[in-house]
Amino acid sequence: MKNNKFIKFSLTVACAAVLAACGSSGGSNNAAAEEAAKQQAAQQAAEAKLETGNGAPNVGGKFVKKTQSNLYVGEDTNVDNKSSTKVTSMTEELHPSLDTVVVAIPLDSTKAPQAYLEDFDFRGNTANTSGTHTLEHIYKTVDGSTTVGDVRKNGEASTKTDTKGKDTGVAYVYEQDRLNYTRKPEGKNVVDTKDARTDARLAGSVAEVYGHRTFVDGDSEVKNIADGDTVLANAPFTAKTADGKYTAGSKLNYVQYGRVTSRLHAVNENNLKAGKDVAQFGTKVASYGGYAENGTEDNYFFRGVNNTSAEQLSALPGYYDTTDFGGKLHYQGHAVTYNLDKDFKLGAGLPNALGAEYALVSGTHVAADIDLASQNVTGNLYNVWKESNTQQQEKEHNVQLATFEGNLANDGSIVGTATKYDDTKGTLKASLYGSKAQELGGAIASNDTTNNWGASFCAKVQNPEYVAPTPTPTPTPAPAPAWGERTEEVKK
Repeated sequence: MKNNKFIKFSLTVACAAVLAACGSSGGSNNAAAEEAAKQQAAQQAAEAKLETGNGAPNVGGKFVKKTQSNLYVGEDTNVDNKSSTKVTSMTEELHPSLDTVVVAIPLDSTKAPQAYLEDFDFRGNTANTSGTHTLEHIYKTVDGSTTVGDVRKNGEASTKTDTKGKDTGVAYVYEQDRLNYTRKPEGKNVVDTKDARTDARLAGSVAEVYGHRTFVDGDSEVKNIADGDTVLANAPFTAKTADGKYTAGSKLNYVQYGRVTSRLHAVNENNLKAGKDVAQFGTKVASYGGYAENGTEDNYFFRGVNNTSAEQLSALPGYYDTTDFGGKLHYQGHAVTYNLDKDFKLGAGLPNALGAEYALVSGTHVAADIDLASQNVTGNLYNVWKESNTQQQEKEHNVQLATFEGNLANDGSIVGTATKYDDTKGTLKASLYGSKAQELGGAIASNDTTNNWGASFCAKVQNPEYVAPTPTPTPTPAPAPAWGERTEEVKK
C-alpha cells in the first residue's frame, strides 16, 4: 500500500483565492514524524494567537472524520476511521465566491503545494424545494487522481484552472419546509414525512452544506465574480414561525457550514493536477469523495465573510434589546452532525398513560447565548420531540445532544469546550460574522479521535434592535392670568 503523502493542515494559505483550512499530516518514517512535530508546533503557535484574540482574522474552522483513510489528522498514518485531534482555525481572508476548499498539504516538505477541491460552486442552484444540487464538472475519481479533464469554457479564471473535471456530485442543501435534518429514518415516530437524510441516502454524496452562496444564479463553469446570490432561505431553524417556534428557515448572508468529502487516501502528489498559482509553493487540485465510502475524508467546516471586527464588537453593547433574553444575545440555528443523534427517553419509571407516543418533530437545532459583559458563551445542540398521550394532549421536549461553553475574544472569535450527552468531552471553536454580529458559525469535535463525534453549525441572532423609549413630554404650564375680576368701584 502506498504511503499517503498528504496531511490535514490549518495554517494559513497565502492567498485569498483559496479557502484557508485545516490541520496537519504525513508519512510513516522518523523524518516524517519530525516534520509533523514541526508543523504541529507552528500550528499551536498560530492557534495560541487566535485564542487570545491577537492573531489574524478568524474566518472559520474545520476538522476531519476519516473513513478508512490514511490521511494524517494529528496522530498517525494508519488506515482507520479516526478524526482530527481538534477543530483548527482558518485565518486567511476568503475569496468571496467560496468556490474552493483547501483540504491538505504534503507532509514531506514545507516547500510543497496545498491540495484543494475545485468547483465547489453552487451557481445554477436557484430553487430551495428539492433539497439537493448537483455540482458539475468536478473530479470525483475512484483512485483520487485529477490529471485527466476537459478544457474549461472561457479558460482559466481567478479561482478556476483552465481544465475541469468530468464528474458530477450530489450536494445536500436546505429544503423548504423540511423539519428532519437528522439521520433518523422517516416513519411513525417522525413528524416530517419527507425522505430522511439517513446515512444510507447520504452515501456517495460529496457534500451537505448550508448558508451563504448555496443558492446562486449563474454558470458554475466560468469566472466566479461572487454575485448572483439569491434571496432564498438557505439555512433551517434560524427564524420563528407564526406560532413562535424556531422551525423556519431564513437567509444567511455571511456564513457557510456543513460537510464536504475528499478522497486523499494513498494519493500521490504526482497524480494531482496543478492548481492555481496562488500559494507560495503552488497548489494541487484534489478529488472529491463520496460520503461513507472507504478511502475518503469528511471535512466538517464553518467559514464566512465579513467576520466581526474588534471595533464592531466593542460598539455592540446597547445595539440589541436583550430584555427577553436575560441580558444576552441569543442565537438560533442548525447543525450538521455525526454520531450525535439520540432518541427521546423517559427520565425514570413508566408514564402515567401507557398509550403515550413519541415522535421526532425537528432537528438538529442549535441555541447559543453570548453575555457581552462577561464575554461568556454557552449553548447546546438539541432535537425537538413530541409526546402525545391518551387524553389527546401534546407536549414538546428538547432532547439535548451536546452542550458547549467558551469565551468571546475581542476579535469575535470563540474558543471553549463541548460535552456530549454521554458526558464525553470535546472542543469548541466559533466566530461572529457581520458588522452587528448577526451570525455565529462554529464547530464542536470530540477529544476522543476513535470514538468520535462532532458537528459544524451556524446560528442567527434573534434579538431585536434596541429602541429607546419615547420620552414623556414635560407639560407646558398654563400662563398666569394678566387680569382678575374686580367688583368694587375705584374711588377718587
